[in-house]
Amino acid sequence: MRDLFYRLNHAGIAVDISTFSKACKSREDTQFCRIYVKLIEQLKRQKPVTAQMLVPIDSTVISLSSKLFWRQGYHQVKLMNGINLGQGNLSECLIHFGQGHDAQFADSVMSMIPENGIGIMDRGFASWKFLDQLSQTKSLFVVRIKNNMKTELEHQRYRVVVFCDLESRTEFRLATNIEQMTNEEVAEVYRKRWQIEMLWKFLKMHLKLDKLITKSVNGVVMQIYMVLIAYLILQLMEIPSFYGHQLLDKFRYLQLELNRRCSIIHWSYDLLPETLV
Repeated sequence: MRDLFYRLNHAGIAVDISTFSKACKSREDTQFCRIYVKLIEQLKRQKPVTAQMLVPIDSTVISLSSKLFWRQGYHQVKLMNGINLGQGNLSECLIHFGQGHDAQFADSVMSMIPENGIGIMDRGFASWKFLDQLSQTKSLFVVRIKNNMKTELEHQRYRVVVFCDLESRTEFRLATNIEQMTNEEVAEVYRKRWQIEMLWKFLKMHLKLDKLITKSVNGVVMQIYMVLIAYLILQLMEIPSFYGHQLLDKFRYLQLELNRRCSIIHWSYDLLPETLV
């Protein structure tokens, strides 16, 4: 975000960080949420579903370093999201200020798992009560459970798959309500969960998700939406094949164009006209 302000000022567009931060206190985040949903719908149309969808779901924590947040009792904000591996689009997101176990947000998690999709989650969601809530809505899931969770009485309700990673010498116990897959297929599905970790890495390293420049709760929500919107725009962008097709290739191409073009508005219309209509 700070890099963008620098580039805009360098291009002759006067933008001040403090002015942006103050404006975020009074702006509503509904417009950003609407754009976020529209981009997800556009990405779904661009990449239709062809097989059963795998949706890793997880949360990441962003520390709040300003004393203005501390006075309100907030030291961190949690972003929970899922990513549809077949389409590349994100799910509905949950932004929560303060601490809280992932399993307590069962309603939000259920909305992230599409029909005919499989939610893939780590031990942060390990709770028999949470799994019961998912099963009541007929949501399919593969969840890694903790080693100290008793499973003797749970085999009647849920299938528990145990496998060991010889390289890291780690035992994995997975609870699932999917009966059609073999143990090996369930283990392979869980390995896909790593893609959500790659998402957090990209959002924080390249889109600066954890570099908050606003000092208000409303501003933090809007900045998080801005980062997610930027990610979806990168997914939708089409660039010359010479530069590559990966997200990082698109991001570097975008940086190159921002350095070369004077007007970010005209550049946006060139690459993504439908989004701005």
